[in-house]
Amino acid sequence: MIDEQPSSDSALDSTEATVLGERVTVAARRVVVQLAATDTTGSADELVAAALATLPDGSKVVRGPSPTGRLVVLLPEGADLDQTLSENAGAVEAEPAVAYVEPDVIDRAQVVPNDPRYPQQWAPPAVNAEAAWDLVTGTGAVLIGVIDSGISMSGGVLDHDDLNDATRITLGTDFVDGGTPMDLHGHGTHVVGIAAATGNNAAGVAGMDWGSPVYVCRTLDAGGNGSGADFADAVEEITDHAVALGIKAVINYSGGGADAQVKRDACQYASDHGMLVIAAAGNDNAGPVIFPAAYSTTITGVIAVGSTDQGDTVSSFSNVGPEVTVVAPGRNILSTLPTYATGGGFGLNYGQLSGTSMATPLVTGLAALMWSRHPGHSNAKIKQCLQDTAVKLGAGSFDNSWGHGRVDALAAVKCGDLVIVPSLLRCPPSRLRCPSVISFCPPSRLPVLCRTRLKTVCTPVTRLTGDCDISALRCPSALRCPSAIDGCPSSLGCDSAICGFPTEIDPTVLEATVLRPGGIASRVTPNVAGLGRLRGLRERLTEGGAATSDAPAEGAGWYYVDDDGTPHEV
Repeated sequence: MIDEQPSSDSALDSTEATVLGERVTVAARRVVVQLAATDTTGSADELVAAALATLPDGSKVVRGPSPTGRLVVLLPEGADLDQTLSENAGAVEAEPAVAYVEPDVIDRAQVVPNDPRYPQQWAPPAVNAEAAWDLVTGTGAVLIGVIDSGISMSGGVLDHDDLNDATRITLGTDFVDGGTPMDLHGHGTHVVGIAAATGNNAAGVAGMDWGSPVYVCRTLDAGGNGSGADFADAVEEITDHAVALGIKAVINYSGGGADAQVKRDACQYASDHGMLVIAAAGNDNAGPVIFPAAYSTTITGVIAVGSTDQGDTVSSFSNVGPEVTVVAPGRNILSTLPTYATGGGFGLNYGQLSGTSMATPLVTGLAALMWSRHPGHSNAKIKQCLQDTAVKLGAGSFDNSWGHGRVDALAAVKCGDLVIVPSLLRCPPSRLRCPSVISFCPPSRLPVLCRTRLKTVCTPVTRLTGDCDISALRCPSALRCPSAIDGCPSSLGCDSAICGFPTEIDPTVLEATVLRPGGIASRVTPNVAGLGRLRGLRERLTEGGAATSDAPAEGAGWYYVDDDGTPHEV
């Protein structure tokens, strides 16, 4: 595990100061000034000047104000942070233009370097990723944001075989040195690879998400150290970028440290805009969860990730506490590394590292897959699905060491899939020979064609077998069914009962079965709001009697229903 103190080659001079009641490592002479939201008509320059007036003469603004009114200020040479903030507390409190002033805490990359290399990745199979990739490998509907030490680059250009798609990877701000976010430590390149290295390209490794766009910001220097203010600015930059594109963002931060108001504000900003911040729980050998991960219990859009070893045991270095959301493979994880020597000393091109830093981007990539399949889900829904589908690693449904469990990729990406299938048929099972549960009568008498478009051909008969008396079967001859149940809408579309089944379906007696071409995948809790939505579609499709055209309806195919009750084609 990397030493908690900044290394000697760090670009940040450090000291100690009190932040939110605790003595923590901070950037020497740097403070964060948050401007208040006031009714003043003053210009931005006047607000900044008023804020600077609360600090010692010679203080300089090194960045800001940000869109949310944050300044990073460098105090004069020789200024003692604790003494300065104490002496100026009255002036800060009396100035309406300033919400708060605090030291700029230093975060650390949460990685445990490990020299041995293995010939293959063990993590994806351990979380059932291959089956999940059969369903989705990532889309442009969600952005993967990585806030770390940057990405492998040479001459200002992406240079790694697994991370060189300039059409997919956007280079954001380098908050350490300016310019492009070139990785001078190695940690960031490893993290990006776990989350998003190109898969199925006959080279290197496969990340969790192969298709979603990636946005990289650099906040950690060559020693793996970065400030809370830089983290906050990067969070807002990625969030604003996603908002401008009208898509969701999953922001990975495999770092952390002490609590700070600026971190809280940034995470709340992302969450309020519907985004997710997925952060490392920390590597203090079962110590308390670090920040920003520890906001997981108070901020909806924050997820804290712990680490597991092969065999589904919690890693000895992984921090624990009620804030742990889920755990994922984090020891001896093979991924990408820069093509050149860096301050991290990790080797070139590919290598294994261990830490909650490695577990976190796996969950980030998984969340991006989930949102790619279910773009209508909220950030709260994605978080809940991760928790609900996780594999429990012991007794009970939650534990401070493994949270809600170890993530299961297949179950997670399918969370929210919905196809409604009646479960209370009164025909004897021996007379119901439809293996896919698509129709309710023997296929020899009622053929059903279910492929990418659903169409039913109903043969009029007066009796089928035994108890199944159908004297007035009036299913349309060509009815596309968005509910993907059978050739008839969710009410069966027939005036008379089939095998005693009621004309209208009672949602309280249904199971929801997720169907894929080829069979039934799994059962989930029915979405009652979705039932109503599908009934509405059925009524529009059947309005005026039987359909008269065999042409496919717009959007016909396999469907699931999102949180808003809106069906989406799979």
